[in-house]
Amino acid sequence: MMDVNSLDPRPSMLRPRTVFLLTLAASAAFLFPTNFWPFDYDQGTFAYGGWAILHGARPYIDFWDIKPPNIFYTYAAAFSLFGNSVRAVRIFDYLNALLSIALLYLLSIRSWKDSVSKHTAAILAVLAFGCQYYIFGHWDTAQVETYSVPFLLAAMLLVIPTHESSSGPKLYSRAALAGAAIGVTFYFKFPDALFLVAAALALWFHSPPERRTRGIAQVWLAAGFLAVVVLQSLYLALAHEFLPLWHITTSSTEAYVSNNYSGSFTAIQNLRTAVQVLGTAFVIFGAIGWIVLARSRANARMSREVSKNAFGPTLAILIVASLIALIIVQAQNKGYTYHYAVLLPWADILIGGGLSSLAHAFWRWNKISVWANAVFLAVLLVVISYFWLSKHPLQERAEELYRIASGSEAPNGYIAGDTIANYVLEHSDSNDRIFIFGFQPYVYWKSGRAPATKFLNTIHFKPARVPNEEREELLHTLLGNPPRLFLVEMGDRYTSQGNTNDDSRTTIRQRYPELEQLLQTQYRPIDTLQQTIVYQRLP
Repeated sequence: MMDVNSLDPRPSMLRPRTVFLLTLAASAAFLFPTNFWPFDYDQGTFAYGGWAILHGARPYIDFWDIKPPNIFYTYAAAFSLFGNSVRAVRIFDYLNALLSIALLYLLSIRSWKDSVSKHTAAILAVLAFGCQYYIFGHWDTAQVETYSVPFLLAAMLLVIPTHESSSGPKLYSRAALAGAAIGVTFYFKFPDALFLVAAALALWFHSPPERRTRGIAQVWLAAGFLAVVVLQSLYLALAHEFLPLWHITTSSTEAYVSNNYSGSFTAIQNLRTAVQVLGTAFVIFGAIGWIVLARSRANARMSREVSKNAFGPTLAILIVASLIALIIVQAQNKGYTYHYAVLLPWADILIGGGLSSLAHAFWRWNKISVWANAVFLAVLLVVISYFWLSKHPLQERAEELYRIASGSEAPNGYIAGDTIANYVLEHSDSNDRIFIFGFQPYVYWKSGRAPATKFLNTIHFKPARVPNEEREELLHTLLGNPPRLFLVEMGDRYTSQGNTNDDSRTTIRQRYPELEQLLQTQYRPIDTLQQTIVYQRLP
């Protein structure tokens, strides 16, 4: 009997490898415009960190941020390969997206390997990922989470075999490598370690039935993870970076997550944002496809035509991985769009499976080629997303790219413009230090001026309660060796940063009297641009 999730029984004229390469080529063309996207605030922080590492600086000692170190190493790699520019990071992010797509396609094939619809499911999963990347846009790409995705996909590919489960040394080595891949993501973002649970579940389902073999495989999975984490921890310890990072993680990071002015991020908000990020049209049609498939399988059981293919283990793995991603987002208490990057692959494989089932249902109804039905469904989803359910982010991306193509907006710029960076270049020398009370670390990187303190931005100094040790270090550094330029932002009332709604200028006036006195006695305001006051130190 033909599987209820199978497609057109006629064999495809294209070989599987050709289908894969065509899908990858189409994805490369579809995502190519992302190479011209600009930087935003977060990328400015990472860019300075990557540039500083290439110039001998050490994270958490010479420059400070709450993010684990691998994102800074990633930006350093991008600058090493493609030069010190926004374009370099965008190219690196573009290649990372294509690698994610290639791995997503292969994992989708393995997930639905018992179904002849696996290639269509993989293509539709890739389509969903591509649309989601445009929903993310420039702010939410080239982020910690997007660079974690290939490693998580690679881990799952290692524990889910192509055909039958392996055994012995081959099984154990694949398990160890899978653990190592997840270990790499640990120093991108610590909660990514939870994906060990999904990998362990996949390894259990796809290992030989002997309990001892399964147990040993789980040990190798954990050993691979611990080996990478311990080795990188030793490296950080030898560079004297481990203890500062530990202190930041157990104090500042916790305070940053808890001091959320916008309120607690609820589970309902989490699910709603997840649907928006995944593309509402893709979620709805994917769910309809799974409902159709469930009814078809129920009818087959009633008529005793039960399919031999079982999707239970695959569904369990994908659902667990999706739940882990949602838990990670919930724990961060913010729900920023880029947090959901670790949700995309597992949800997209589920969406692709549901859409392929829907394409097969169309084929049974209209007798037109299943591939034609799949193409129609893909076009329909893109149109509905662009003109209706996801129109705001997608049309915003299209307008942005049109401005770039028409020349009215420069490619690979900074979202807030280079006005402040250019001003700093004109009013300071290369050896001068500057300081920004606000959230503009991009200026340090763009101007090449050293920050007066290791604190690249001051969003962690805006809450009513700040760790005393960090507050004293900030004041001691600035008062003891005042910078040439002191920039203070006005109007930066970000409701996700701190438990007050004060901008940086108000924050200094009300909670940092020492800095207020410094500005009044040793500086004079020389200009205001882009809601930022520029103070210059008196002779």
